[in-house]
Amino acid sequence: MSEHTDAATQNTATVDGTLTSDVAPTIRARDDTNGCGCLECRNIETTTTNRTVLDALVWSVRLFRSYPSIVAFAGVIILTRRLLEADAIAVLPTPAVGVVEGVVTFAFIISIRAYVGTIVAGELTDTPVTIREGLHRSIARTPAVVGVVLVVVFSVMVIPSLVSLPLFVVVGFTLGNPVEILGFPIVAAVGGVVFAVPFLFFLFKFWFAPEACVIGQYGPIESLMVSWRITTNYRGKFVLIAVIAVGSAISIYLPTVLPELGMGPTLVSPILDAISSSAGELLSVVWASAYAHTYIQGIVS
Repeated sequence: MSEHTDAATQNTATVDGTLTSDVAPTIRARDDTNGCGCLECRNIETTTTNRTVLDALVWSVRLFRSYPSIVAFAGVIILTRRLLEADAIAVLPTPAVGVVEGVVTFAFIISIRAYVGTIVAGELTDTPVTIREGLHRSIARTPAVVGVVLVVVFSVMVIPSLVSLPLFVVVGFTLGNPVEILGFPIVAAVGGVVFAVPFLFFLFKFWFAPEACVIGQYGPIESLMVSWRITTNYRGKFVLIAVIAVGSAISIYLPTVLPELGMGPTLVSPILDAISSSAGELLSVVWASAYAHTYIQGIVS
């Protein structure tokens, strides 16, 4: 009896033995959970673990109806981005505009994903999270999430370079000047592939690290390890997520990209451009909910 009680109350009492006032749920791997880590003790239904990627997306859309604060939060940021693109706040000093751009970008990349992840964790554990609680968790975990992002950026940029360097050294010693022998297009294409493959691999493996950091309250390095583990165990589902996410992004941005490539109408209304960009950003917020849902499925299974 006490084991189940400890597991049910850990979100409001302790995380790794540390007292916390944050009542937003913390969802970790079973081995990292104090007390019993079964689904029943975490208030996670089997329906949650059985949802497909498309089901998770539909569930995310319904979630936004229940939490208009998500749409309001994202809407303010997206509107500010459109105003910045239209130079509507050019009356402000240039340094101030730069600060606004930095804050808005940070909020869109990190804060929204953290806030949405916290809301999703509350819904899937039948522990509704208030706006205050969601913002508290998001702000409290911001330094750790920034650490995660910095480590991920370093990994996906430096590791592929280190991996591809020996190949370029070998080719250089073997062929001398490969550009003269093979031509610049071939060398550039091969170099791009050699760099892109490990880049995409590590980006994929670390994709759920922000959710592990916010929802699981893992440290930056631990978050990377958790993301690596769950993407290994559920590779097929995450590949599907990547394919659908890329496809949906292309479908949103294609109308505004084609004219620049000379493959579509030469005149595109700025309004259409703004609508397309805003729709794509709103869709990314929906995906943030799906990422959190998928992280929870992977971490509790």
